[in-house]
Amino acid sequence: MGYALFAQRKLVLDMQLNTAQLMQTQRSNEQFALATEHNNLSQELASYEAAQAGDLADMYDNLVSADSSARDDIETKIEEMKLQQKQDIARINNEIYEISMKENAIELEIKRLDTVVTTLEKQLEACEQAEGKAIDRATPHFGGLQG
Repeated sequence: MGYALFAQRKLVLDMQLNTAQLMQTQRSNEQFALATEHNNLSQELASYEAAQAGDLADMYDNLVSADSSARDDIETKIEEMKLQQKQDIARINNEIYEISMKENAIELEIKRLDTVVTTLEKQLEACEQAEGKAIDRATPHFGGLQG
């Protein structure tokens, strides 16, 4: 293989390697952003559930101390609150699930890119070694001559 071909092959491998490494970085950044969003939603869910538990406890306290005419209204509010809570929790859990699916897909992509980068690095190293051997073979050796 001529020197120009070695240089061209090395250039192509370098460009492919740089592209794959850039994609790895982008996917890692996406993964970090999704993990942050996942964490924020989990915290939001925990805070929401704690606040709702407190609100429901207050409603039950009001129910106990309410006269009979207000009880039906309070019981209706409690049922509405429970229904809204279930809907809100389901929405947040669905968002968390969607983020988890995206995280899994990105994780698979990162693993695939790791393999691509490793393969390209090996190919580049092999090309450089082959080029070095070709240069050694092409360089005249003057046995026994010293300068």
